[in-house]
Amino acid sequence: MRKLLVFAITITTLLASPLLAQDRHRDGDRDRGSDRRDDRREMSNRISAVVRDCDQRATDFRQALARALDRSRLNGTRREDRLNEEARGLDKAISRLRESWNREHDVERSRRHVAEAIEAGRKINWALEKHAVHGRVQGEWAALRTELNMLAEVFRQPQIRWER
Repeated sequence: MRKLLVFAITITTLLASPLLAQDRHRDGDRDRGSDRRDDRREMSNRISAVVRDCDQRATDFRQALARALDRSRLNGTRREDRLNEEARGLDKAISRLRESWNREHDVERSRRHVAEAIEAGRKINWALEKHAVHGRVQGEWAALRTELNMLAEVFRQPQIRWER
């Protein structure tokens, strides 16, 4: 009788072992799934912060440029109008990106807006090099360029080449 009991326990243990291993494996899958969700959430938060900062920098830059041009020899010229228009175009492109990102949180759908913002940034960069703007505007532009570089990075875009 005792041998039968030991035999029954041994068989039960052997049969239960694979089932326990499957449960542990499923728990591991759940943990990995949770880790992936956490990673996606963290990346989404990072992208949101970069987009928000870039949007704010673009607005600050546009305002600084407008003030500087009003006090420059370009005041009242077509060049001033074009520079201000380029700055508004960049600000609008980044605002469209922010709206798209905030609405959908979809990297693929927002990439088009990232490309538009980067292209507008290149136009501004070229215009600023051509017109040799200095002072606060130059500092604001350097900060915005850094934000645009981070934007390209988080949206996995090629590194921005600022020279013409």
